[in-house]
Amino acid sequence: MRRFSTGTDPVGYDFRTMVELLALYGRPIALAISQLRTMDFLFPRMSRLYQDAVDPGLLFRQTMPAAAVGARIGVDPEALAEYVKIYALGQTLILNNMDRHLDLSASYSIRDPALLLADVNSTMCLSVTSLLTMVREASLTPAGVRALPVMAEVTAEIVQSMYDNYAVRFDPAPLEDGESLVNWYRMDARSRHLGSGFYSSGLLGLLAYVGEPVPDGLADRLCDMRRLRQRVDELADLFEDTVTGLVSYPVAKGLAEPTLNADLRHSISRLWIRAQQVIGSHGRHAGVLHRALTGDTELNETHSAILEMLVSGGIMRECYREADLLWREIALGLDALDPRFGEPLLAIIDLKRALLDRLAMNGWQDNPPPHTFQEMIEAAGLEATT
Repeated sequence: MRRFSTGTDPVGYDFRTMVELLALYGRPIALAISQLRTMDFLFPRMSRLYQDAVDPGLLFRQTMPAAAVGARIGVDPEALAEYVKIYALGQTLILNNMDRHLDLSASYSIRDPALLLADVNSTMCLSVTSLLTMVREASLTPAGVRALPVMAEVTAEIVQSMYDNYAVRFDPAPLEDGESLVNWYRMDARSRHLGSGFYSSGLLGLLAYVGEPVPDGLADRLCDMRRLRQRVDELADLFEDTVTGLVSYPVAKGLAEPTLNADLRHSISRLWIRAQQVIGSHGRHAGVLHRALTGDTELNETHSAILEMLVSGGIMRECYREADLLWREIALGLDALDPRFGEPLLAIIDLKRALLDRLAMNGWQDNPPPHTFQEMIEAAGLEATT
């Protein structure tokens, strides 16, 4: 599979590489999605919540590492589909719905506008129902029983991280010590850069499921991949994170810079005051709140000023350089692994590297590419999943 390199069109690379991954490894995921679609619950309202939570694009992206490596090490496609189904029930569907509640900007769209999935009661009940369903399904086979503790260990940490992020929104304390926050991002086991766990939980859970040992170095490489994913995504989500009260890594680096500290701290404080006014006046409906935040003139103007500070101060360029260096280090580590593991994982991190270039080319605005995920699924020859 062709590697990404500087100068490659990132949009075209994203389309071609994702289509190739889907064509090679996507069928067990598509089968798992069809199985998830047929699951039903005793109460119709819960069935409706559940069906809305089955997000094909998200499922393909988050289970692709496990599906690709599983195919390369010879896991039976039907067994692989069963694992993906169990994994989705225990992690993807739950964390997606929790994110809709905990993430004030509702980064995932609600496909059924009649469902108030940002409502804590809906989120809580669906999450517990999906988790218990996964436990029931996994406990039916020795393979599922082996995978349960491995998946649960990582996912439990991610849920704690999600709640911690939510609990510290709009806390002014981090604005006072950018350098300590930068060090926390880089070193602490609770770093937000480890706040996404599907690379680790999905692939390590699969190896437990099929009774395969974890190759030396793989767990560390997966943690590095998680860091890269979060670093790039925080560049993409700068507006989203800042207006919802988080101090992301680029902002922390700006606060650690003496020439930027005072002006940046003042601008963020001003933005947070306005953001809390918007949040307080629009309730907890995620879709309404998302539109209010993204459409507010004062928030957009203040954020533009913050972004300009970070760009002119060299912070965004430094974040780009650090992410590129981490990508290169990960690639060297993956090259040293068994190619059945290293090759598909290289393609997956190259997709994230392509996003980094797309963001830089777009002035650090996360403008969506012209192709949809459904178009990539269809180009790969898979059946429509929406």
